[in-house]
Amino acid sequence: MLRELGESTLARALLAMLRHDVHDHTEWPLELEEFLSLVEAAGFEVVETILQTRMRPHGGFLFGRGKVEEIAQIVAMEDIESVAVYNVLTSMQKFNLQRALGVPVLDRYEIVLQVFGKEARDNVSQLQLELAALKKSYPYIKVTESERLIRERPARLGGRGPGEYAYHAQLRQLRKRIAKVSAELAQYREEHRRRMHKRRELDVPMVCLVGCYNAGKTSLFNALTGADKEVSDRPFTTLASKWAMTGNPEIFFIDTIGFALDLDPELISAFQLNLDDMRGADILLLVVDVSDSFQLMQMKMRSALEILHGTGIDESRILIVLNKTDLVDPEQAAEVADFIDATYGFSSVLVSAAKEWNLTHLTDCIRHLFEVVGVNLVN
Repeated sequence: MLRELGESTLARALLAMLRHDVHDHTEWPLELEEFLSLVEAAGFEVVETILQTRMRPHGGFLFGRGKVEEIAQIVAMEDIESVAVYNVLTSMQKFNLQRALGVPVLDRYEIVLQVFGKEARDNVSQLQLELAALKKSYPYIKVTESERLIRERPARLGGRGPGEYAYHAQLRQLRKRIAKVSAELAQYREEHRRRMHKRRELDVPMVCLVGCYNAGKTSLFNALTGADKEVSDRPFTTLASKWAMTGNPEIFFIDTIGFALDLDPELISAFQLNLDDMRGADILLLVVDVSDSFQLMQMKMRSALEILHGTGIDESRILIVLNKTDLVDPEQAAEVADFIDATYGFSSVLVSAAKEWNLTHLTDCIRHLFEVVGVNLVN
């Protein structure tokens, strides 16, 4: 089907998802909806969605062969230019799918990288993204080139040809680039640690704002510090941490990278400078969007806590901030706060960063948590 003149120039994409839990009837639609928003933010127009349920993924294609054939037919009929897969693909699965479908196939890891790339403006963020992309592409290139060489080898009767030398040369160049970018980032990280140490010597406590993207972290950061950092509905507008210090009491506030549902641990580990900010903070404000549906709010909070736990964060240093209360009924917000206290055992504070509501109480709660963890404040 050809595109009509005047229609969107965005790349037409098919969105595909494999779900494993046949008993899950509530979470996968929310996961798919969140992924759809990321695919659109990456610059695609989603024109078709395919879902398959399998207890185990197909080793070669992720999806069953029948489903792959169905997707291939849709790709041909609907003029699809890319396929975005919710699941993280192995290199062989990606290779086989692209060969079967005849269009680029991007998994969730790669879609998030593309969204990050639209927001990466500083050199450190760009290097971190490049390293994440290189580590993802290296095994895929090994698969594609080795498959090509296998097809060519019979003609060479087992001998080495120029293609094989080029293949090894390409891999060497990739390894060298990975080593170079890693070394540059190590230098930036060491400099970042020195700056954190100097700030620590000022004896000013540090508060790091964390949470899923679009929870309102930057809005809260601005409201608490008087800063004027960019606020946007786009995902991941904060890649490099932002710092600001307040007075009475003196506190360093840090706004850092947003999380997402099912964010790949390998991708998280690429942003070590952001993780250092989280680890180095005295307390963390986990900002939660209380206007999300109850199910989605729970899923995002669970994902954020899993990331923080994997980063080595002590949960006793976490304060839950339920933001965007101006968008919901007060009773609904209070029910969410009671649920979090009963389920997770965390203290929580209801605020509206946009309306600057209840921020004084939030500051009091921050003071109290400082006392609990043994941090002194300077007024």
